Amino acid sequence: MKPPTDYIRHAARLARKLQLDAAMGGTPQPDAEFFKVLSKALDEVAAGLEQVSQRE
Repeated sequence: MKPPTDYIRHAARLARKLQLDAAMGGTPQPDAEFFKVLSKALDEVAAGLEQVSQRE
């Protein structure tokens, strides 16, 4: 079952936004949302790896 939010892609978008801010001369400031989404994305990756390892 696919989760309603794809946190991996959401985290990637937020990271690209931070990178763009830095490229434009600003100081990248990851906020609480970035870290929340990043932690959920890592949870999704871990769950996916567990599913793959159980199949083998």
